[in-house]
Parts: sequence; C-alpha cells; structure tokens
Amino acid sequence: MLAKHFKEALPIIETIEANGYQAFFVGGAVRDFILGLSISDIDIATSATPEVMQRIFDKVIPVGIEHGTVIVRHAHQSYEVTTFRSDGNYSDHRHPDQVTFISDLKEDLSRRDFTMNAIAMDRFGVLHDPFNGQNDIKNKQIQTVGNPAARFLEDPLRMMRALRFVSQLDFSIENTTYQAIHHQIPLIETLAVERLAIELEKMFAGSQYMQALALSTQVDLWRHLPVFQELPSIGHVVKKMSCPLHDLFELSAFISCTYQDITIKEMAKKWKLSNHSLNKAKVLIDLARLFNQQGLTTWLVYQLPSDLYKSFVRLIRNLTNQEITVDQLSVLANQLPLKSRKEMQVNGEDIVAMYPNRSKGAWLGTYLNEVEYAIVQRDVENDYQQIKEWLTKWHPPEIE
Repeated sequence: MLAKHFKEALPIIETIEANGYQAFFVGGAVRDFILGLSISDIDIATSATPEVMQRIFDKVIPVGIEHGTVIVRHAHQSYEVTTFRSDGNYSDHRHPDQVTFISDLKEDLSRRDFTMNAIAMDRFGVLHDPFNGQNDIKNKQIQTVGNPAARFLEDPLRMMRALRFVSQLDFSIENTTYQAIHHQIPLIETLAVERLAIELEKMFAGSQYMQALALSTQVDLWRHLPVFQELPSIGHVVKKMSCPLHDLFELSAFISCTYQDITIKEMAKKWKLSNHSLNKAKVLIDLARLFNQQGLTTWLVYQLPSDLYKSFVRLIRNLTNQEITVDQLSVLANQLPLKSRKEMQVNGEDIVAMYPNRSKGAWLGTYLNEVEYAIVQRDVENDYQQIKEWLTKWHPPEIE
C-alpha cells in the first residue's frame, strides 16, 4: 500500500502514463519508505521529455530543463520530475557535459550515486531494484552503483553524501566504496562551498554523527574543507562532542568558542553564511562566554531569543558537558520582569529630562543599558519614579 505522500503525487504518474509514457517514484523517498522512515520530498522519473511534461501539465516550472528536470505543481505541492537519461563526462565534477534522454529505467537508475538510492517504485507499490539496493538497505550498507572511483570523479560531493548517510541512517560504508573515498577525498576541494555546507550541516546533525565524524577523520576529510583545514587537532575536538549540532551557525559558534584564533566573521565569509545566520552565531558565542563566566543567569536568558534555546542547549552541552534544558530556559524567561527594552517605563527622552544640563551623548546609551540590566536583575522595579530615584542615586545630576 502506498504511503500518504506517494498517494498525493499519484495523479502525476497517472497523467504521464495516460499519455503513453512511463513514470516511477525514485530516490530518497523510496529508500526512506523501505526503511520505514518519514517521507518528505517526492521525486519522479519518467520516459516523457520535458517538452511533453510542459504539454500535458498546466503548471510546469523548467528549473533544470537542459538536464531533463522540471517542477510540476499539483494540489499546492511541488514535485521534481526528471526524464530518464544517460550522462556524458563530468568535466566540472558536478554536471554532465551532455545528457541523452532515454526510455530505459534501468539505464537511468545506473547513473545514480548509491544502490539504496537506485530503486524505483511504480504506482502500484512494486519495486524495481536492478542493483540490489534493497539488500544493501537490509544490511545497512552504503555502496555505489558501479565503480566507486568513477562515481566520485563524476561528482565528489557523493563522498560527503556517503558520510552524511552514515550519520543520518546509521549505515556503514562498503569497503571498496570506503577505499575510493579515502583515495579521492582531495577532490572535495573542487566543490562549491555552498554544496559542501549542506552536506556538512546534515552530517553534524545526524543521530550517528560520532560514527560519521570518526570516518571523516580517518579519510582525512578535514584537511580539504574550508576553515577545518586551518584547525589543529580538529578530529580530536569533534571526537569529544556530546550531541549533534543541527545548523551550520551552531557548528560555527562551536568552532569559534573552541578555537580563539579564528573569528566568526572569517568563518561566515568562508562558508558564505547569511547575515541572519552570522548574527545567530554571534549571539550564541557571546552568551556561551557569559555562561562560562557566570552560569545560567537571568541576564543571559533575557538576551537569548527563544528561537535559539535549542541551539544554546546543544552548544553548552558540547562546550562544557553541562546539561541545561529548554524547559529551564523557558521557566527563567517567564519569570523575567522585562521581555525587551521596549517594555521599560523610561526611554531616552525621559533620561535626558532627568539631566537637563547635559547634552546628548554616549552617556545616554550607557545609562539606558544600566537601567535595563538593573530591571532584569531586579535591582529596581520597572516603574518610572523608582527608576528615576535609582538612576539619580547612582548618577546624581548635581555632580554631572
């Protein structure tokens, strides 16, 4: 019986077949279905060409039409549909120099990376498995389709994908495939950092990350990755990690806190992190250092956005082996007398009025910061009159 996500995509396959062409579910969704895992993106392979797809469907986005790939929109969902094809040489170690559209499913599956990803499923749930991928899934083994050296030469990212699958699926790498990775790992340096970042992030986030990181050290991966190649004993450092890190900004914060010689800005530039991710990493780094100095304080929790609670918990666990929880952070946050500076009962103009003989300057920001801190620490109530009395006590106007 087809799973829910396959049933939702079934009309696409039925339409293609009604027009005289073949169509199958392929890729990771089929693999995860066999494994009993949750299914996300549904990919379809077909003997219909992109031109045919554009003719028989109303909503088609030609995202990679030169390689036979289009996006079909159906019931407010997007499905990637790719024409059966055979590939020429991969001069750029990513894209085939030439693509030939074909009508044979087995030949199309033969160009895929690993046997577990080279299984097709028809609309009745019948599996087509010409390379014994089911057997490798049963044995929890990652093995390339065909010669591993040739597969990795075509696209070296497949080596990173193998290590990532170790982390995500708790699979081992078949020996011939492993040996090819060991010998060809320098090819990683030919890849765009954006592609590496996606696989690296997934590898550090998997439940079996320790196994994957140990293999990465064995095959000398770190020496060929941006940033990591500059870090002494990185294999030893990641070996001590206590839990997965789920985002690249978390990993960057972990490295920045561990290695003082490399700044988060340098890492962000080399890994091409967005400004949004960079800012998240900065917050985590600053608060991890505050935690190291003072522990879990109300001032720390006040500065920590709720969407970073889980990231902060993971970072502290990896840096200190100390267990704090999201619940702890939430309880402390709910007890705060102030949620943000906007809730303060005084603003800059109020403080200027308290010191009529002073011109505006940097002192104003300093005083606002002091008031904010005092309210959070419960040294003063968030009340205009009490704040005025507290502030003028510590900074009397007559001696300014």
